[in-house]
Amino acid sequence: MSYRKGRRFEWQVRTLFEENGWVVLRTARSKPVDLVALKNGNVLLIECKYGSRLRIREKSKLIELAEIAGGQPILAFREKYKHRVILVNLKTGTSFNL
Repeated sequence: MSYRKGRRFEWQVRTLFEENGWVVLRTARSKPVDLVALKNGNVLLIECKYGSRLRIREKSKLIELAEIAGGQPILAFREKYKHRVILVNLKTGTSFNL
C-alpha cells in the first residue's frame, strides 16, 4: 500500500472524529500511534490500517500504551474497496460507531 493511501485514510479517520466533537492530534511518522483523540476527559490512541492487518506486536504495544496513558486502544480500519470506517476497541474487542 502506498504512503499516500495510508495518510489519506488517517485524514479520513481524523475528520470523522473531529466531526463528532473530538480534538484529534496526528503524530509525526505515526509513532507510537497514528492519532490521539481527546474529548471530555477521554483519551483514544488510534492506529489506522487501510487494507492491512495489525500485527500482534503492534496490538500489544498499543494496548500497553493505552493503559499507561489511561486511554483506550482503538483500531480504525477500512477493507479494500469499501468506504466505511470500522472502529474496534482492542481492549474489549468490541466495534463501535461515533
